Amino acid sequence: MEPVSKITSREPIGEFHGIKAEIVSHCVWDYPANTLVLRLPQPKWVLCAYQGYRKVSAVLNCYHPKESWHTVDNTRRTYWEYTRWVHREMIKQVAPGEKTALLFTGVDMHKHVMVEETYEELWVQAWVTAGVRTNAIRVGRDSAFGIERCGLWQPFGTINIIVLTSADMGQAAMASSFITITEAKTAALQDLDIRSSYNPQWQATGTSTDQICIVPGNGDRCFYVSGQVKLGELIARAVTRGVSEAINKVRSENQ
Repeated sequence: MEPVSKITSREPIGEFHGIKAEIVSHCVWDYPANTLVLRLPQPKWVLCAYQGYRKVSAVLNCYHPKESWHTVDNTRRTYWEYTRWVHREMIKQVAPGEKTALLFTGVDMHKHVMVEETYEELWVQAWVTAGVRTNAIRVGRDSAFGIERCGLWQPFGTINIIVLTSADMGQAAMASSFITITEAKTAALQDLDIRSSYNPQWQATGTSTDQICIVPGNGDRCFYVSGQVKLGELIARAVTRGVSEAINKVRSENQ
């Protein structure tokens, strides 16, 4: 049996600044799954926390159903070998022949949110999924409850953030944007008073498996990203709103 089945449906979301968005439904080991696909107008160099610096034509946020996580126990692969194997098979179905950047989570892509912030010709979009119920942590205070040994560990809930912008950025600016994105995510958790899953007396700063991807555009080159510059302000606003709305969306649908 193949780990990833052929696609069962495609749900177009829309086109934004030439970026074509859709949700592609498929299965992982016969369990319903789906992937948010953001196809770029042209190949771009991006920075992805999972895969590093690479040139891609699409960015994927992949929903892995909880039931599929333990299928690794029935293979001879480590967790990372298993994950990469499943992702390779999934890309063959979802984006055949395309160069992609990839994030993955236990949150269904129908619970994603997209937020856009603009200033004159400059725009920023944040595409966010957020699961914080099981493994929200306060980094530096909570003890690590998972450890990777020989590629084996337990997956958890995740906040995934894909940021796209009209601004052109080099590697250094993309790397510095991760600081602003992370600070904005933490601000959203503070605004919602999200608590550590392990020590509820502490406010959470994130989850233990958060992922980020930054995708620059073709506008003016920006060399620095922080809350003191307009690009950083827009990124922070989009991410803070996106994380807050994504958490509230999951909360409301789980009630």
